[in-house]
Amino acid sequence: MLRAYTGRHLLVAMLAIAGLVTLGGAVASARVAQPPPGAAPGSAGTSGVTLAGLDPAVAPGYRLVVVENTWAPGAYVTRHTHPTAIVVCVQSGALGFAIQAGTATVTRAGTGATPEATEPLALDTEVVLGPRDCVAFDHFAAHTEHTGWNASDGPTVLWEARLLKVDEPFTTYVDEQGTPVP
Repeated sequence: MLRAYTGRHLLVAMLAIAGLVTLGGAVASARVAQPPPGAAPGSAGTSGVTLAGLDPAVAPGYRLVVVENTWAPGAYVTRHTHPTAIVVCVQSGALGFAIQAGTATVTRAGTGATPEATEPLALDTEVVLGPRDCVAFDHFAAHTEHTGWNASDGPTVLWEARLLKVDEPFTTYVDEQGTPVP
């Protein structure tokens, strides 16, 4: 009887330690690596590849693309805009995101097959999005300026669905007043 009792305690202790290690890892992966103050306009540590695209007949002059972006640890993008309606979903890692002008919504993954309700993101409010969480905005409806950063200790992978103007650059970096900068 004593061995079974000791074995159960050992099992409970091991599960408790595993839980603390997992919780500690989750807390560590939620660090914030925002663009550093005074960073030159642009991005650091990001790369992307277009997975698919088409020119929708219903929207002449626009292209719908799906892009996979990979953000290295410490990667960030300074304040910028896109001439697009966009949905960005985290596949792995964690994305830090904040809007400085305009509107955006956040949809949390939820449990099972049904996502949580969509919630508006308040100006200058930082959020950290985990796997299957998404952020969306329509720059055509509201001029949206935002920043983003890898909020995990490892790579973060995003999938983006973008409806963009064909003849415009995808990203325009802006200063604190929203004025485009070179």
